[in-house]
Amino acid sequence: MNKKKLLSMLLILSVMTALPQNVIRAFATSAQEKRDQAQQGLDSVQQQIDQISGQQQQVENSLSSAEVQLASLLAAQEALQVEIDNTNAAIEQTRIELAAAKQQEQEEYESMKLRIQYMYENSSNDSIWSVILEADGFVDMLNRVEYAAEVYRYDRTMLEQYKQTVQLVKEREQQLDEEMNELLGQQESYLGQQAEIEELIASLEGAQARYAAQLAEAQKKVDEYTRVINEQDEIIRKQQEEEERRRQEEEQRKKEEEEKQRQQAQQQQTQQQEQTQEQTTQESDTPATDNTTTTSGNGASVVSYANQFVGNPYVWGGNSLTTGCDCSGFVNLVYAHYGYSLPRYSLSFLNVGTPVSIENIQPGDIVVYDKVNGVGHVAIYAGNGKIVEAQSSSAGITNTRSVNCRTILGIRRVIN
Repeated sequence: MNKKKLLSMLLILSVMTALPQNVIRAFATSAQEKRDQAQQGLDSVQQQIDQISGQQQQVENSLSSAEVQLASLLAAQEALQVEIDNTNAAIEQTRIELAAAKQQEQEEYESMKLRIQYMYENSSNDSIWSVILEADGFVDMLNRVEYAAEVYRYDRTMLEQYKQTVQLVKEREQQLDEEMNELLGQQESYLGQQAEIEELIASLEGAQARYAAQLAEAQKKVDEYTRVINEQDEIIRKQQEEEERRRQEEEQRKKEEEEKQRQQAQQQQTQQQEQTQEQTTQESDTPATDNTTTTSGNGASVVSYANQFVGNPYVWGGNSLTTGCDCSGFVNLVYAHYGYSLPRYSLSFLNVGTPVSIENIQPGDIVVYDKVNGVGHVAIYAGNGKIVEAQSSSAGITNTRSVNCRTILGIRRVIN
């Protein structure tokens, strides 16, 4: 988090601490709502990512399969091309052989024609008839005729063989042409399949690119939602800490209020008991410093004596300056040290001594205060605008509060 965001967070928290509790709860609700909305958005995007990833995986599988098919098809085309080349070579060789066979057939035919012409045409001495007639006898004639027939049969056999050779070579050429046509047809089919597979691969690669772009865009949303969630979590954490602090303060306040109410109830009970008793002084638990009484002294000595007990505890209904007493008990015991029998109930001090105005107040004068929450209070003026008193159970006996800390009902002077 950069400095600007940190300052913004601190400003928000400082403002929140000064806001009413209901406003803070509204902020907390707003942060939680933003956090929940961001979480819903994040969950939705994650589902989209899962769906896109699944589709992308399917595309990748199809692409891999298509690439394998293309590789296999190219290998088959390569093998087919070799076969086509071999067939072309065979066709070319067959054509050469056919030309040679036709040439031999023609040559044999021409030779046969010459021999037949030689033997059968009516010429002079070279005629076959001349050869027969010139025979020495019948046997010689038959031999000559047999020879002529043998020559004829040979010529016919050789001519037929050359014709068969030519026919076989033609048939082989025709077969090779048919095979070539099949190979060319297969090659054309391979080329068509190759075009289809290449088109499929291009389509799959396009889909793959689109899915990659969608995933990148979805990841941006994930990062943004995650950032919002983290920010709102931090705000919620601070709010929860503030809420917990306020809750603890509220619990402490309630405890103090309950304790105060308990003390007030105890004080009221004590006051009711004091009102039913005669206003007498009880010094049975007075410390050693209280055992000796005197009627000498003045207001300053009363204050000096009272200040000796500052710091000691405050106890409702207590009657000891050392182990604990309440406000009226404190004034009662201090003045009892000087031989004065004073009341044991705070408001009863309005009837002792002589009244004094606030303008003429002196150290040692008794100050009676109005009730707060049904409880009155009494103290001794210590001078310099301060009082010495049994203040409370939490403060004990003190001499630091102002004489005007509460509403004054009256000031009484018992000793000069």
